[in-house]
Amino acid sequence: MSSPSAPAGRTAVLGAAAGFVLLAGLYLVLAPWIAGFGGAAVLALSDTVVGLVLIAVAIARAATRRVRLLGWVVPVLGAWAAVSPWLLRHAGETTPSTAALVGNVVAGAVVVVAGVALSSR
Repeated sequence: MSSPSAPAGRTAVLGAAAGFVLLAGLYLVLAPWIAGFGGAAVLALSDTVVGLVLIAVAIARAATRRVRLLGWVVPVLGAWAAVSPWLLRHAGETTPSTAALVGNVVAGAVVVVAGVALSSR
């Protein structure tokens, strides 16, 4: 049997997950300036685009339940953010700093976990 507070608890979990996605997206947008990406312009562009999409999806998910079908996008973007520093290395660009690598992995992991919570029913 489910308790009467189950829907309220579920709403709180979804709100917290959307908040974590929003914060991680905001970090990814600001990461090139916070973590010092150096000459890794492709990684900076990738983080900015992924961060903006995550912010939009988190706001939309918090505002309405109609975007539930887009929930699968969030963990995929989180996984991309975590592995993109290694996949987007170019010979002509400066290697991103250790802070940039760690920041991307942590933000990506947070987004994957929160995204799974958002996409679960």
